Amino acid sequence: MRASTADTVIFDFDGVLLRGDAFGLFLRRTAFAGARLPLAVAALVLLAPIATIRALRPWAARSVSRIGLVGRNADELRAELERFGADLGAEPGRIIAPGLRMIRTHLAAGDRVIVVTACEHTLARAVLDAIGLAGVELVASRIRGPKLIVHNHGATKMAQLAGQGVTPPWRVAYSDSLSDLPILGAAEQPVLVNANARQVARARRLLGARLTTVTWLGGQSPEVRR
Repeated sequence: MRASTADTVIFDFDGVLLRGDAFGLFLRRTAFAGARLPLAVAALVLLAPIATIRALRPWAARSVSRIGLVGRNADELRAELERFGADLGAEPGRIIAPGLRMIRTHLAAGDRVIVVTACEHTLARAVLDAIGLAGVELVASRIRGPKLIVHNHGATKMAQLAGQGVTPPWRVAYSDSLSDLPILGAAEQPVLVNANARQVARARRLLGARLTTVTWLGGQSPEVRR
């Protein structure tokens, strides 16, 4: 039996368990490598002004993704993502050790842990498997060939969770991004990770005294602030 929703703990992925943007790293190191590099540069130049408009950023991200993946066989792409994720999980300094320890602490306590991320599913799953979290549930973005069919970002995360029968409130939620305010707001204990003062101030206005902030650096123990 799984734990009830009241014992559910939600973790973001990029910036909470893994340093950087996993799918962005895949695009830069693999999808846009070699002969595709000039195409990548041209795409970024054209899309950069659009990406400055918050409402259009998801569209710009989907466009860059599709340009990087177009022409790839779906099975080959899946294999590439799996290999890259396994390598990323083993890369020195890439995994945020306090975040990994916190997930293990929740698992040991019997909590239902769900990683909810905008990262592509195959890639995120490969990283989680590589760092010993094969049993952790994952809700992520989905691609079909070169096309992004689900961009699991912002409010879409709530819809995706609801589609899997996971409804608020959950006990704890960890994220480094204000795009996850719907996730954090639905938690009894929202935790903002590695946030700057401006992010903390905005989150505090919306979440009040429930908000906890933590700084997770390298292999150190987490510094907790309220």
